[in-house]
Amino acid sequence: METEKTEKNGEGKKTIWQFIKFAVVGVSNTLVDWAIFYLLIATVLPNEKLTAKAISFIVAAVNSFVWNSVWTFRKEFLAGISDKTLRFYRITNYFIRFFVVSLVGFVINYFTFSWALNKLGAISHSNLISLVLASGAAIVWNFIINKLWTYRKDKIDGMNSADRAKKLRAFKFDIAAGAILAVMMLISFMTMRGDSAIVDEVAHIPSGYSYIEYHDYRLNPEHPPFAKALAGISLSFQKFNGFENNIYYKSADQWDSGWDFLYRLGNNPDTILFWARLPMLLFALGLGVILYKWAAELFGNKTALFVTFLYAMTPDFLAHSHLVTTDVPAALGFLLAVYTFDKFLQKGGRKYFILAILGFAAAQLLKFSAVLLYGIFPILVFARADFDKKSAGAKYWSAFWRRFKSFFSVSVGSLAVVWLVYIPLIWSTPVSIEKQVILNNLTSDPRTEILRTFLDKLAGNHITMALGQYLLGVMLVFARVVGGNSTFIIGHFSDKAISWFFPVAFLIKTPMTIIVLAFFALVYMIWKSKKNLPAENWFLWLMLAPFLVYWVVALRSSLDLGTRYLLPTLPFLYLLIGFATKNIIESKKFWAKVAVVVAIFTLAAPVLAAYPKYLGYLNIATFGHPGYQEMVDSGLDWGQDLKRLQTYAQENQIKNMKIDYFGGGLPSYYIPDSILWRSGYGPTTGWLVVSATYYQMSKLQGKESGKWSYDWLESYNPVTVIGTSILVFHITPADLATNPPKSPYPITNYDVMPAAVNGQL
Repeated sequence: METEKTEKNGEGKKTIWQFIKFAVVGVSNTLVDWAIFYLLIATVLPNEKLTAKAISFIVAAVNSFVWNSVWTFRKEFLAGISDKTLRFYRITNYFIRFFVVSLVGFVINYFTFSWALNKLGAISHSNLISLVLASGAAIVWNFIINKLWTYRKDKIDGMNSADRAKKLRAFKFDIAAGAILAVMMLISFMTMRGDSAIVDEVAHIPSGYSYIEYHDYRLNPEHPPFAKALAGISLSFQKFNGFENNIYYKSADQWDSGWDFLYRLGNNPDTILFWARLPMLLFALGLGVILYKWAAELFGNKTALFVTFLYAMTPDFLAHSHLVTTDVPAALGFLLAVYTFDKFLQKGGRKYFILAILGFAAAQLLKFSAVLLYGIFPILVFARADFDKKSAGAKYWSAFWRRFKSFFSVSVGSLAVVWLVYIPLIWSTPVSIEKQVILNNLTSDPRTEILRTFLDKLAGNHITMALGQYLLGVMLVFARVVGGNSTFIIGHFSDKAISWFFPVAFLIKTPMTIIVLAFFALVYMIWKSKKNLPAENWFLWLMLAPFLVYWVVALRSSLDLGTRYLLPTLPFLYLLIGFATKNIIESKKFWAKVAVVVAIFTLAAPVLAAYPKYLGYLNIATFGHPGYQEMVDSGLDWGQDLKRLQTYAQENQIKNMKIDYFGGGLPSYYIPDSILWRSGYGPTTGWLVVSATYYQMSKLQGKESGKWSYDWLESYNPVTVIGTSILVFHITPADLATNPPKSPYPITNYDVMPAAVNGQL
């Protein structure tokens, strides 16, 4: 008893001494961090404070790891690397853990400081108190987790030599996959900093903020809350002027509430965009991790690494991974739901049942298109019953009903989770507002009367209101799909939809290497179809069911808004490519190695060269043709280039630009002397800046309304194209005299130019 007490006292003293050492390293490391940061901004990075901070943090983290390994946790570190065969594995593993802990500690430090500063307000020494609380919270977190987890050994010590070798080999591929995803995150982060607000962010960001700050769901009911709420959580630690008392919020006007929050209330829109977008990168990272893990289970680590590389070098993912939208989250949700459902079908048990429920619920909370899984999963149930019959000799209908009951249970469980998540987010929504939102979105059309009545009854209390809000969102998706939108692609216009939009958009926006690999996978599947093992047939069902169902619905819909709507199908395409290329990737033949290297180079080179123009990326099939002549809208122009236009105007000292801008930015905020312009004002001279969407769609709308469009600009080449989406013209009076503007149709109506604008011309 006395010995046990002595040991506990000794361990306690050791922990206290380690904490003191850890704190000393922390203080010295802070000095290293500050010194490098100020050195960088004083010399090579004077205008790149965020980049300088990232570099100084990484250097400081390495410094801290070294000192804590050789001093603070010396005994644990040396014990871990005593086996020479495990040194690379141990040191790399320790560093990754230490870096992750430090990164989380940095986040805890920042948000604790922001929270404390907001709560303490203007009291004396609030800055100092907040700083002490933040530093204390981060140090305690870092010490506890590093002591309990970072230097802890794992199961590899008890493995036999064959399993250990396999584990070490897999670890190297895991590191490589992590490096690929880290590069993807870095590219996305750097692109994020240059992108101005896109259209949908004007509605998504304030709605997410209101869910967290006000627990009110009156804004943006047509999208589920998960992604927006995560952005709202990030913003809630900052100090912003809210919009809860503004007339637009009271009337549930999501767009003007967004314009208020971003531009009219004195907030810094770039700060809002940065903090709202930052957590969006987690969805892209999570998608990459799950894709790699599943591919490794199916094909092995080498092929999984190739599949992950395809994902990381896809321009659509690089473009959308940092935006506060539901597109990349939808891809994550679809993949996670199918992955966990597959695990449950194969292994059963409580663990996989709960994971399947959570995966399905996550998909529905990330995008309402996840309702398609209610049609996809029964197809997989049919296929799995057939697989059970052939592989285990089970009776088909017996196996089917057993699987179908599992699907039903997962569906009910997932809906319950969705319902529970909605409750705190809608808790303060007034019943009168909820009913107004229902009326505003379902209109007074007699065909929707039954639905309105049903949702009105659910709006009677906040428990049932949560379910009603989810059902309203699902209904709005179906209404949106039927409604359609104006479309332009390769010279074709439509005010509703174009039946072949998605296949053509996919073929011109997807890197040619991926298209070639997809074609190879299709040929390979057809060729091998009669030789497949039962497990391979099940894999094909698992991949093709979500891919084909989603594409069929997309082709039959009237919502041609860009290839971002196809993102949920791409991970399944990558896995099909992995299935078809596995033998080549693992082959030791020279030609196979060359083929893999060529595929990697031909994919990476054009994608990296396109930085940062990923939203408007078009492949080599459109070489020689400006992107705005091929397609517009969110496939090329979503408003992302306004800040780049600001830089261009400043560098060239251009004043009084006439700007017809499509997007979520505000030209007058970034370019104060700019002049609002519209195509219907007719031809003009001077600097004329037109978003690609308005440049093309004005031709359809002008013809329909009998007004001027930008047809007359076809006679002039833009001075430059900012990014991929903003055309800059400079037209002199002599140009108009030499080449008088003409309209291809009679002009019967004019837009009225505001007097303030007219006076400046």
